[in-house]
Amino acid sequence: MLSGNAYFSNGGNDHSGTGYSVLGLYDNASGTEYQTIAIPSTATANLTLWLNVTSSETTTTTVFDRFFVEVRSTSGALLATLGTFSNLNKTASSVVYTQRAFSLAAFRGQTVRVQFRATTDGSLATVFRVDDVSLR
Repeated sequence: MLSGNAYFSNGGNDHSGTGYSVLGLYDNASGTEYQTIAIPSTATANLTLWLNVTSSETTTTTVFDRFFVEVRSTSGALLATLGTFSNLNKTASSVVYTQRAFSLAAFRGQTVRVQFRATTDGSLATVFRVDDVSLR
C-alpha cells in the first residue's frame, strides 16, 4: 500500500529487476509504504532491503529529511522503529544501493505491518529508493 509521497517507479534506478519504490522526492513530502504480513512462529524473521539515498542537501552534519523502517499493528499503531536513515546517508549516485537488515524475531507468530515512511523539510529534497525487500 502506497500513500502520500510514495511511488512505484521503473525509471531505471533499480537495484535489480524493473522497478523500485520512491519516498520523499519533493520538498515538504510525507509518504508511506507498507505491507501487512503474518510472521510464522518458526520463521527466522529477518527483514532485508536495499536502500539508495540521494539528496540535494549539502550538509554533512544536520538531518533534514528522514526515512524510517517501522513495525506497526494492523490498525497502524507503532510497535517498533527498526531503523532511521536521513540525508546524511546519501550516496553519490542514484544506482548505489546499500543492503540493510533487521530482525523481526520479536514479532514471530503475529500479523503486523512492515512500513517504510519518509518525511522531507521545505527545501533541498532527499529521495529514498527501496528495492528487493525480503522477509525470511
